[in-house]
Amino acid sequence: MTTRLRILTVVHGYPPNEHAGAELAAHWLDRALVARGHEVRVFARGGGADLPELARTRERVGGVAVTRVKTYPERAGELRGTYLNAGVRRLFEEELAAGADVVHFHHTLGLSVDLIEAAKRAGARVVFTLHDFWHLCPRGQRFMPNGHLCADIDHARCGRCIRTKRARYLLQRFAQEPLRALLGLPRYLSENLGARALRRRAAEIVGQLNRADVVAASSRFVRDEHVAHGVDAARAVVVPNGIDPAVAAQLERHDAPRSPLRFGYAGSLLPSKGVDLLLAAFAGLGARAATLAIHGGSPWDGGAYARKLAAANRDPAIRFHGAYSRDKVADVMASLDVLVLPSRWYENAPISLDEAAIAGIPVIVADHGGMAEFLAARGNGLAFRAGDAASLRAALQRFLDEPLLWLRLRNSAVPVPTAPEVAATFERLYRGERPAPVGACA
Repeated sequence: MTTRLRILTVVHGYPPNEHAGAELAAHWLDRALVARGHEVRVFARGGGADLPELARTRERVGGVAVTRVKTYPERAGELRGTYLNAGVRRLFEEELAAGADVVHFHHTLGLSVDLIEAAKRAGARVVFTLHDFWHLCPRGQRFMPNGHLCADIDHARCGRCIRTKRARYLLQRFAQEPLRALLGLPRYLSENLGARALRRRAAEIVGQLNRADVVAASSRFVRDEHVAHGVDAARAVVVPNGIDPAVAAQLERHDAPRSPLRFGYAGSLLPSKGVDLLLAAFAGLGARAATLAIHGGSPWDGGAYARKLAAANRDPAIRFHGAYSRDKVADVMASLDVLVLPSRWYENAPISLDEAAIAGIPVIVADHGGMAEFLAARGNGLAFRAGDAASLRAALQRFLDEPLLWLRLRNSAVPVPTAPEVAATFERLYRGERPAPVGACA
């Protein structure tokens, strides 16, 4: 019988309020850990829209006690304030005082990266799961507003990438205290936009990551990229996300494609996701017996980007269905024959790829990042050259020209890991043991 552990999960959002990939992965893992007899509590950023800074709310989500702390990192006047917050650390130390054998971090966006140090000082074992590139890139995706994908990390370029946001805070300072802002201008630029400031950000964050006992990543690509930028390879492992069995059970397997063939995208609508590329590729197909469904929205900008994409579309075979809730995922997958993820950025481990594999839906993905890694292991789809609409169009066309292709690609060569399987792996890591790899990409 395993010894009961007191586990404190730290994440930048948590269901039901937030349900993107990292938040769901954390929630599903927590549920599996509770089922294995462990005590799990959550410390997350969140709360009502009108709450003041550092307001704390408490609730229970699926039997797990969740403490949410309201923060506004977008209001930080200094770059360091976007990743270090003394008030959050104080509240976190109060949570630690209730006892924790293990602190499992999934993200510190909107919290404070030095919570790792606080957890170690409290005597907890620390595991940190990397879900994106925020610890290396202030924007998290290594994708600039001008569409440039950062294959390398250039801190001078990072400064140019965030200068619009930083300049906005500088203008606020001039409006409030013009003389002091003018006198402090050289220092402000150096501390917030210069390469030295971005190098310091990376060094401080990576330094905190290296205080963790284990740094896990959901794909080998993300693990290796962080090691290349300073994370200690000896503590870096690959542990894929695990899907909740209840979610998997709702995904009905497809037996055959339909006519017309139904291509589709499901996920967030952001420029980095490449949905515009998919629209262009589909529009360029010749005579076709196919439709394209776009499922998702862009609530962070009031839906502006989603409306822009929809307004530019005049093809009756393309339909925008808007945002969907998690309880509609099975319906979305059931409506598709081929899932297309045309992301321009280096996706880590999209949950929709797991859902498609379980539902027996072939995929088309850009040939980089974690997407290419999972496709290589599962063999359940086609890859196209990232950012290349002609290459994507050719992949779409293959499904129309080769009737047997769908049947050849519908089955994944390896099973999708479940949350209970992943929980067993993390349980061993929590105890300082080195578990066997889980999943094809581990």
